[in-house]
Amino acid sequence: MSYPPAVQPQTRRNPTWLWLVIGLVVLMLLAAGITGAVYLTKRFGGGPVKGDAAFTLHLAGPGGAAPDAGAVDRTKQILHDRLRKSGAGRPNVTTTGADTLRVTVAADDAELAKSVLAPGHLTFRIVLDQFHDSPGADCKADGPAVADPAGRLASAKAKLGDATYQAATALAAPDAPGAAKLTGFDKLTCGEVSALPAAVQYAVPGVTCAMLGRRAPADLADDAQLTACDESVKYRLDVARASIADLAGARAEQSQAGWAVTISFTPSGQSRWTDLTRDAIGKQVAIVVDDAVVSAPTIQAVIPGDAQISGSFDKAEASAIAASIGSGVLPTQVTITATDTVH
Repeated sequence: MSYPPAVQPQTRRNPTWLWLVIGLVVLMLLAAGITGAVYLTKRFGGGPVKGDAAFTLHLAGPGGAAPDAGAVDRTKQILHDRLRKSGAGRPNVTTTGADTLRVTVAADDAELAKSVLAPGHLTFRIVLDQFHDSPGADCKADGPAVADPAGRLASAKAKLGDATYQAATALAAPDAPGAAKLTGFDKLTCGEVSALPAAVQYAVPGVTCAMLGRRAPADLADDAQLTACDESVKYRLDVARASIADLAGARAEQSQAGWAVTISFTPSGQSRWTDLTRDAIGKQVAIVVDDAVVSAPTIQAVIPGDAQISGSFDKAEASAIAASIGSGVLPTQVTITATDTVH
């Protein structure tokens, strides 16, 4: 008797081309993952890399005094939050001394970083008067120690002379008779200009917007009138009717008219903002960040909701403003003392 030969099991073979395809797919996925990881690291993560822009910051407390450790740490946290919200690449803030910080960002975002290093104090004020400002002289730099406002004002009066100072206090507007004849204000330091009364800062043509842009934050009180400028106009402004303390949030967003910053308020802040718009119908309300007017819209009706800062902003500018005012006011005065590149 014979038996059929045993049936041998067949081995299933995958064609060579299939393994090549699988290998290529794996390599592509790995490459994409690595590229994405490198991009994310370069844009957002870790420390600085070669070529990044770097800023050394000196911090000062009230009156130029040394800041306490808590204020330094809070400044560090706020600056990092602002840089992150503004979209700056590789934001990094480190403490390098008792009163110094080092800020690094991607080189392309250096100007963006500078724009968020200001204190970021926001106020809303009714415009009392305005005048087109012509480019003029800047003030002289102050020494490292800044005297109290009364001392700086006394120094300014001594440099100007009693007759010039009294004539300046009598002026009503920059185009008033005799205003252009008042001289000597270009000899003042920035601290001395900052100590002048707001009415003098506004009415004297020799007090330029360049000078006003260098005032110490401590000289810009919410409960006092203020002279401030935008790119070409000098404004005389009433006391603040609402401020950054009334904010619930700020965000940059695009509308049909371009990029703008939308501001939402706390319940009490909303009441103050709405009351302001009710009192200012037909008038301009200046939106002031630190010592600069960023927008001065005319109020057409009572506004029971959000406020909006609009202008000729691009996305980066709107994001920087939103980041600056949305992260809180810096508890220290910040001065850039050095700019360099990471090596």
